[in-house]
Amino acid sequence: MNEIIEKGLEAILPVYIKDRGNCTSIYTNDGEIILEKAIRSVITNLCNFYHLDLKASNKTYGDLLTIKKNTPIPFTYDKIFIPIKTRKPIAKHDGAYGYVNMDSIKKFSKSKIDNNSLIYIGNNRVIEVYSKVSTIQRNINNGKIIKILFKRNDLIREANNLYIAEDTLATKKDIAMVYREIMEIKKGL
Repeated sequence: MNEIIEKGLEAILPVYIKDRGNCTSIYTNDGEIILEKAIRSVITNLCNFYHLDLKASNKTYGDLLTIKKNTPIPFTYDKIFIPIKTRKPIAKHDGAYGYVNMDSIKKFSKSKIDNNSLIYIGNNRVIEVYSKVSTIQRNINNGKIIKILFKRNDLIREANNLYIAEDTLATKKDIAMVYREIMEIKKGL
């Protein structure tokens, strides 16, 4: 995994390959690498490498962004991967979503096929996705919010100092403080 990460991750995509089955395609600055592992295994390995508790990250950022599924994955400050639907699964536990490094996206546009879109990343590579342009923009905005929160992690630490017990009720003042912080973050976008 070290060799792949050193090449610079741009995208992690689930793919079906004939005679291999469910695999993962990793786009790096140097090219493409195919791993004969499901995307879930690759994401788990990356989380282990970056010492990221994915479940806790999804809970924390999912609550802040009011998202239940497919939250961006913040491996580091400059490696925030946003979820993008890249295929239609053919088996029950096959992943449909790939992850693209938010900073690797050069541009995106509507495809000629239905509601599909095209994402342009480094080395003139194009990823066709099963998402509308508005969905891609929303995911990028969520990634930008996480990047701000990642940099200003005092917001998350502050919660531990303000509440002694997690089961206490939020007051109007608490809600107003959270609302104010969200509005400040939105201004920054």
